[in-house]
Amino acid sequence: MDRDQAMSDDDFELPDPREVNRKISEELRSGKLKERVIRRNTGALAKTVQQAQQRHKNDIVKQVVYVMTNEDLPVSTGRKRRMSEGSQSGVKEGLLRAARELKAERMAVRNLDELGRKHVLALIKRWMAEGQSYQNIQNKVSTLRTFTTMMGKPSMIPRNADYFDWLERAGVDLLERRKSKVALEPKTWTAKNVDPMGVIGKMRAEHPVVALCLEAMLAFGLRTREATHLEPIGGDLGDTLHIREGGRGGAKGGKSRTVPLSEDVALRIWQRDVLERAKVLARHHRQLKLAVPGKDYPKMLRHFYYVCEKYGVTRDGLGVLPHGLRHMYAGRRHLELTGLPPPVEGTVPMAVYRANADLVREGAQRLSLEMGHVRPTITGAYNGSVYTQSREEIVRAKAWLERIERCAGLKAMLDAFAVRTVYLGGKAAQGVRLLSGDSVRLLVEREGVSAEARDLELLQRAIAALLRPGDGLAVEVQDVSKCEDARDSYLELSVRG
Repeated sequence: MDRDQAMSDDDFELPDPREVNRKISEELRSGKLKERVIRRNTGALAKTVQQAQQRHKNDIVKQVVYVMTNEDLPVSTGRKRRMSEGSQSGVKEGLLRAARELKAERMAVRNLDELGRKHVLALIKRWMAEGQSYQNIQNKVSTLRTFTTMMGKPSMIPRNADYFDWLERAGVDLLERRKSKVALEPKTWTAKNVDPMGVIGKMRAEHPVVALCLEAMLAFGLRTREATHLEPIGGDLGDTLHIREGGRGGAKGGKSRTVPLSEDVALRIWQRDVLERAKVLARHHRQLKLAVPGKDYPKMLRHFYYVCEKYGVTRDGLGVLPHGLRHMYAGRRHLELTGLPPPVEGTVPMAVYRANADLVREGAQRLSLEMGHVRPTITGAYNGSVYTQSREEIVRAKAWLERIERCAGLKAMLDAFAVRTVYLGGKAAQGVRLLSGDSVRLLVEREGVSAEARDLELLQRAIAALLRPGDGLAVEVQDVSKCEDARDSYLELSVRG
């Protein structure tokens, strides 16, 4: 009989006491460390915050400026030391931005100690409605948590699993965006209101090679390593540009490729001009590359990033990176190949992409190869995906519904105009990303009568004053009986008093 058969149900082996003690000690030590992290710096700014509120009562902007001017913020982890100037500036800007956004959400905070969980939750919902990435939202929340802990409120914003449990109870699924490989928002320079040719033009006189490297990235969708060692003379094949393979300055992964010149006449002329100017500069390099003479691959890369930083092409500067020019090429080429803007822009309903699924799929396959990839799905990192943006449409539409339904004073206004039912329509109802110049469209149904044009105009102005959509957006109010547009999706609103 073997050992397992001989052992009865009451037989068991005692665990090693030393192993048990070690595990208990580790758990206790881990718990103490967590408590120490929470306790560290708690209340470090409490006295200064009180002084700020006494000096600048009901003015949160001046209170933030006072605290940040009179205090050096300590770091939360590692050895005890003060934050860098850049980090402290980031905290200050984050607090001021949060105050502005809360005011836009009609949840204005007048004093620092009024900040609470409901305000943080409103900000997170706003950021998600804007399509901001998981990491961007987490960074902003971390800034708020750090400051509120120093104010003496270490538990105001939950940590770790408690944080996500709190969001889940509030109906916010932030984890859904975690580590997404698909672009959730445009990363182009124009999306950040930065004119690439304007920046390139400024650096051209002093640094012509770097300026032309950036322009080549915009014209042909090149990576930085490809642009800084481009071979425009040997690579010019007439209708295409050949990007050679190679570990240093060549195509990534050793996959050479050809990039076709655009079929659009104006774009093609510009691309040809970029190539010809690149050839002139390349002739000054002994290897006929678009690089500063005398600089090898590592030195050229360092020089490239030095110049970019000098002209603000950084996250902390203009808020853009060189790679954003490759994103711009991807979006422009997607429009050329499919006739549709990239899904990540969110300016066209995703139903249109689904109706043209074959065309979109073929365009993605071709664009993927032109950009040096094999799988067509990889273009989602640049242009977004229909699937992801379909979910983003739902998020954006829900965000507008919530914002309008909880708008203070709206119910009384609608009652005053005898409005029985109100609907959200147009782009906002479809979840399309609204751009400056667009309108939030509301469709109203009055008690037994059609709305007169004069009444609609008055109601439109009144709602715009209450809702304050911001960002160059307007409010449009129409009588539902006169808006039987089959393309318009109506979402009935439940406006609360």
